Amino acid sequence: MLGPSISTPPPQWDPYASPGAQVSPTDPMQPVFGNFTGQGLPKIGQRLLDHWQFQYLWMPGNASEELGIHNWELSGTFAFPFLWNTQSPLLVTPGFGMWFWSGPDSPHDMPPRTYDAYLEAGWNPQVNQWLGGELSFRIGVYSDFKKVTFDALRYQGKGMAVLTLNQAFQCKFGVWYLDRNRVKLLPAGGVIWTPNSDVRFEILFPNPRLTQRLTTWGTTEWWWYVRGEYGGGAWEFTRDPASVGGNLVDHVDYNDLEAAVGLEFKALSGLSGHIEAGIAFDRELFYTSRNPDAFFRPNPAFLLRAGITY
Repeated sequence: MLGPSISTPPPQWDPYASPGAQVSPTDPMQPVFGNFTGQGLPKIGQRLLDHWQFQYLWMPGNASEELGIHNWELSGTFAFPFLWNTQSPLLVTPGFGMWFWSGPDSPHDMPPRTYDAYLEAGWNPQVNQWLGGELSFRIGVYSDFKKVTFDALRYQGKGMAVLTLNQAFQCKFGVWYLDRNRVKLLPAGGVIWTPNSDVRFEILFPNPRLTQRLTTWGTTEWWWYVRGEYGGGAWEFTRDPASVGGNLVDHVDYNDLEAAVGLEFKALSGLSGHIEAGIAFDRELFYTSRNPDAFFRPNPAFLLRAGITY
């Protein structure tokens, strides 16, 4: 046929979608990743770089009871065939981030900058049409890089089971290992309800999200959403000598609860992005040295976050 076909193409399997959110393709010999050669190498043309992502976060604040944050993070995700299963590739993500801190005043000081440098491996196995999983493991160095010890190394992970009851309902349950100094492990899970193609309710702990499609403009979908998040991180850093009477390698958690409303777009080309505004509350800094004490609780703060993925 010389011209393009106008018939509806057969359904395809997307190995990068949430596990259990789709059924197997009617033709099992046509996976997205393609077939393999006799040497176990993928054919030319498979996607190696699945996507890259840039995200920026801003929280204002620069006073004795406040904590201002500028954070940016850049990462790229690569897909590799895993266990000869072309429908569930191994997703490897190197990433790097910087945190710029403003306040609070001494003695609850934070360094001017801390850094995240990590490597994550994720796998979303799909056992059958109703049972899947979400597995990931991350290792990284989280520090101000003035003095780096073994304790700057953090291990994080996620293990979730995904049960697809029907096209509208999914159940997820499992645990997240955060490896922070005060909170190591969180139970996670809940229900995802998709009553139609324009609405999605992710009633999940610790990061719920409700999404609705606004419109489709050309080949780009526009959605609005409201979401919550258990945010923060943990770092090793060198305390200001003026605040503790000498150089001290300390470890700090920043924890908060976030609520935000946002707008996102998803283009057929693979480009997507979002911008959101909200509030961060129940904020805390937790110092393992307990010098001068363990906790400092900054005031709530406005947050602005934006990101782009391709």
